[in-house]
This record gives sequence, structure tokens and C-alpha cells, in this order.
Amino acid sequence: MRRCVHRNPNFEPGTLTISLTEDQKKKYRKQLAMPGMTTDCQARLMKARILILGASETAFVCADHLMRLGAGHLELAGASHYDLHLLAERLDALHPAPADTHVGVSEQTFDAHDSEQLITSFDVVVDGLSDWQLKLVASDACMHLSKPLVHVGGEGFRYQLYTMRPGRSACLRCVFPRIGIDDFPKTPDEDALFPPVQGVLGSLQAIEAAKLAANFGASQGNELFKFDFLSGEMEMITGLDSVSDCPDCRKPRR
Repeated sequence: MRRCVHRNPNFEPGTLTISLTEDQKKKYRKQLAMPGMTTDCQARLMKARILILGASETAFVCADHLMRLGAGHLELAGASHYDLHLLAERLDALHPAPADTHVGVSEQTFDAHDSEQLITSFDVVVDGLSDWQLKLVASDACMHLSKPLVHVGGEGFRYQLYTMRPGRSACLRCVFPRIGIDDFPKTPDEDALFPPVQGVLGSLQAIEAAKLAANFGASQGNELFKFDFLSGEMEMITGLDSVSDCPDCRKPRR
């Protein structure tokens, strides 16, 4: 069951082709002027289905940017229904006029039993979850279904960004030990929030999700970025290829 909270009047589930109208070309003219961003890329973005897991501030920022870019369908899931509807209401307040994005709130619970059923119909999954065990569940499901996952995790001022691409990337279960994260890391303090940090992270996730959905630009899939926003340091860890003896990232299902 899904509840629509922001309906695009032109949205048709299962639409195979989308042609931009003259009004849409005018509306998105600035991003269409960017290198590599063509009308075909925009059309692919406008028919893409993107699942955003979690109701964090990062998830909100990511969803807001994807709506501004004209992503076709956003589904919000993976948190309490109350928090998801609050997030949807915030988005609706920012985008009160009819938009090119159809936003829905999933009534389906995201857990280890039903994760694949929820994810299977989406092109890209965005990890805005705060629960680390659910992040691993998302990784497992995306690997098994061969769906890209745009992950952000961390606490305070220290975070990492990782775009997991099945067939090219290690799963989160393999990545976390390699970057020094325990199997059961400290649960982030949800009351600790520095909005500019979440703004940067959500924006980066929106960029990655848009590139994957529209098929433009580079997303290597075996690189992870670590940010320390307090010290200003940034580190890129490379070579995070799938692990040969891992049952999750060795042979993703096609």
C-alpha cells in the first residue's frame, strides 16, 4: 500500500518514454546547459523511480533537490509513518504547485523480511537511515536485486559517502571493516544536528542519485569519501571492489 502526497498530473506508472515539453525544456534550461546533461538525460530522470529510505534531515534535503531536478517518482520509506508524513508535508510546503515529481509514502515496513519486496520496483535507492542494522539490510537487498545504493553514514561532523554499484562495488558489510567501522557502531544521537552538514550530505546524495537515474557523469562504485566537517579534512578511499569470498557482493543477481 502506498499513499500519494504530491501527485504529478502527467505521471503514468510504467511509462517507457517521455518527451520534454517546451515548458519543461524552459523550466530545466539551466541544468540542461550543464556539461553532459542532455534532454535524453532529463527524460530518463523524469521517468526514474527513486526510493529514499529514512526520514532524516539528509533524506529531506536529498528529496528536495531531486524534486527540483524533476525526478519522476520518489518513494519515502524506512521510518515511522508519522516521521515519513512529516517529511512529505515539508516537501509539499516547498513545492505547493504541480510539479514533475510524483511523491509517495510507503505504508510497507522496511525490514529484513520485506526489504527486497519494497526495493524491487525502483531504479536507485538512497540510504537516509539512522539505524545501522537497517543500512546493512538495504545493502543486502540492493546487492541481491542489483540495485545501486547511495549510502551516507556517520555522526557529529564525521561522515562517509559511498555509491554501491552491484558488480563493481563491495557491499557495506565488507566496506565497513575496511574503513574502521565496527559491526555495531555507536547509534547516532538524533538530537545532535548541524543543518549545514546534513545539507551538504543530502545534496551529494541527490547528485549521485540523479547521475545514476539519468545515466550521465561518472560513478565509479569502488570509491568512498570520508568527510570531517570540523577539521575540514576529506579522504578518498579507493579499490573497494567486490570481495571474492563474500556471498553478498561476489555474485549479485541480475
